Amino acid sequence: MNRLHRDVLAPIGFERHGNSCTRTDNGLLREMRFYTPRWGDPATKGIQVFLSVRIMGLPEPLVEFRREALWTHLEPIRQLDEYPRPASEEPLPTELVDDVAGPGVAFLRHAVELQGFSRWAAEVHAQQGSWGPFRQVYPGGTAPLQAAAFAAAVAGDKALAHRIARAVITQEENPREVRDFRSELERVAP
Repeated sequence: MNRLHRDVLAPIGFERHGNSCTRTDNGLLREMRFYTPRWGDPATKGIQVFLSVRIMGLPEPLVEFRREALWTHLEPIRQLDEYPRPASEEPLPTELVDDVAGPGVAFLRHAVELQGFSRWAAEVHAQQGSWGPFRQVYPGGTAPLQAAAFAAAVAGDKALAHRIARAVITQEENPREVRDFRSELERVAP
């Protein structure tokens, strides 16, 4: 982890906090978190990598789940459950370094600012939850559209936020999801 931060993430502005590397800029919080699964033999457990881009500047949510981020795992792009974990004196697996430096960083830096995040989230929705090498970008369903609306609202484009909201309301089948989304968006873009 320390080597990945030093060699790959620190040069592009990520700070390390334990097993997490984060960068905040242009209204977005970008995070790469490294962890080992809770299950399995401790001697053979590998490394998993969680990627997340979250909208900043929203008030505290009043609902259980507000859709304000896109996230995924890195290891499935190689059809792995986890990357091999080396002993501390051994080099990191080449696949892990390459994936962090390539598709991992690309995911975290794809949206330059809030407007770009809004477009990206709408693209993820249009591609049914996939983007680039990532076949599963979460959350699913209309959640990427909800995130797109929140990003547009925080960026100050209320008209776009409300246009996207109409698409969410039309496509979302769960009345509670629609109610929660509308109440949260109303707080940001009245």
